[in-house]
Amino acid sequence: MTIQHERLEKAAEMLRAVAHPVRLSILQILKNGEKNVTEICQSLGSAQSYTSQQLNILRSRGILASRKNGTQVFYRIAFPGVLKIIQCVCAQGAEAPESGG
Repeated sequence: MTIQHERLEKAAEMLRAVAHPVRLSILQILKNGEKNVTEICQSLGSAQSYTSQQLNILRSRGILASRKNGTQVFYRIAFPGVLKIIQCVCAQGAEAPESGG
């Protein structure tokens, strides 16, 4: 496997990780700074177990980083470039004409 192929595989994994409405919402919540799991759950309106599962997916792909402070876990965006990617995709979606399907 070439280095270029490995980079493309990693990029594809990152894109698959963010290709989910809840995970996109998490990134929007964290774009202004780190938050603890409780704050993220409240913003999403979802259960902690489900939110933690989504956070772990993003963290395992290198998109988020976490730190513990006592019993609380705080998350932040570790790969800020992901916000640019999402912004570009959202902007393109806003410009695209609706299909007559």
